[in-house]
Amino acid sequence: MDTPHFGDSSKATPDTGSGTVRKVVLSLVVVFAGVGAYFFLFQSPRRPAAKATVPLTAGSPEQAYAANLRLGNFAMKQAENFLNQEVKILEGDLLNAGGSTVVAVDATVEFRDSLDQITLSETRPLLPPSPAGLAPGKVAHFEISFDHVPISWNYQMPKVTIAGLKFSDNKK
Repeated sequence: MDTPHFGDSSKATPDTGSGTVRKVVLSLVVVFAGVGAYFFLFQSPRRPAAKATVPLTAGSPEQAYAANLRLGNFAMKQAENFLNQEVKILEGDLLNAGGSTVVAVDATVEFRDSLDQITLSETRPLLPPSPAGLAPGKVAHFEISFDHVPISWNYQMPKVTIAGLKFSDNKK
């Protein structure tokens, strides 16, 4: 009985590897595009504090005025973002008890663990820069969301301190 013959093996051309190289290059392009898309689309919108404020330094007018900015009425909420990830939201009020209009305010928010060590510290805008600002005697409500609070957080209210501000007459 004859065995089927599918071609003369002596006429077969050796694989030069160009197809394999093409597949590897295409795979790498797809992987890098995927990683790039992840970092572009799905990373937290954490931004550094607005550069529109002046950091509080010893002896500066901003440092002296910061005592007139009162923080209160804090509340923590929990929600889910569009990726079904748990998000913590810190709400509160900022009262301008001084005599000057403030057009931007940044605060540092510190989450702590059961040993009272800082597990997360971020500086965020409480009052984003605006021409109108916060006039003397007025209150502004703020909400700050955190999508990566460490598991070690002690579930106590985070510490919030004024980190920078800008007066309406600052030219910086």
